[in-house]
Amino acid sequence: MKTLLEFYLKNFAFLYLDPRYRITDSKTESDAINASLTVSGPILTWLLANDRGQMQISIAPTRLATARNWFWVSLIKQYIDKEPAISYLSALDEIDWIRQNAPRVEQLFSDPSALETVCDELKTLRRANADKYWSQWRKEQGLS
Repeated sequence: MKTLLEFYLKNFAFLYLDPRYRITDSKTESDAINASLTVSGPILTWLLANDRGQMQISIAPTRLATARNWFWVSLIKQYIDKEPAISYLSALDEIDWIRQNAPRVEQLFSDPSALETVCDELKTLRRANADKYWSQWRKEQGLS
């Protein structure tokens, strides 16, 4: 947890200095390496995780923060920027992109009447990316 908190303090001033956001949950596993921190605001909820030393960042709309409505920053970037293929970014590159595009991400999830549609579209895009990746892999392996 200490490593994750240091990562949070070093990289997420835009969240902890914003009075709309607060830490709402934290978890540490018995191995003391894996840990997560949930930071919630009125529109977005952030999940910051240290998974075996790998920092991961996910975002969910606060109003619909169910298990299926958490999205990687790279997927949100692909959706907002209308990119044809996903480009997975490092955690630090995701943070840089979010700093520059936080208003766009909040706007994406701010309209309650469109929230379910946006989440459905993101889930469809996530599935399409997975299908594309696995189809390509199967072809490369001579399995299809």
